[in-house]
Amino acid sequence: MVFSVSFPTRHTDTFTNTGFVHAGVLLALTELAYNSFELYCELQKPDHVVAVQTETHAIYHSPLPWQENTTIEIQTINVATHSFQQEFSICSELSNKAIATFMHKWVWLDLVTGHAIPLSTAIQERLLLEIKPN
Repeated sequence: MVFSVSFPTRHTDTFTNTGFVHAGVLLALTELAYNSFELYCELQKPDHVVAVQTETHAIYHSPLPWQENTTIEIQTINVATHSFQQEFSICSELSNKAIATFMHKWVWLDLVTGHAIPLSTAIQERLLLEIKPN
């Protein structure tokens, strides 16, 4: 299944005076989308554990005018004991035109030890299903 979330964009999100959303803003929006995904799926981790990207690949398809806002679809592609990979498809909310595709490899990082923590079987299953439990 695919999780979807929308975000507004602002004129201050543009690259110089082009009117198009800066690539760094698109990256930041994927991080906000992941946070929404975590909340939706009720993924819980200790306060000293955060999700961080260990690898990111980006493909840009078309510039996004800031007035069009974004819709981001997230799909978990792969889950392992210590990491998972997700695809973030960014589209214009107005035209549904493809803007960019980001692939993030994530770990849950223990801020105390500085190491990735293992993902329980329950968390791995929830990441793959991406649906809120009944």
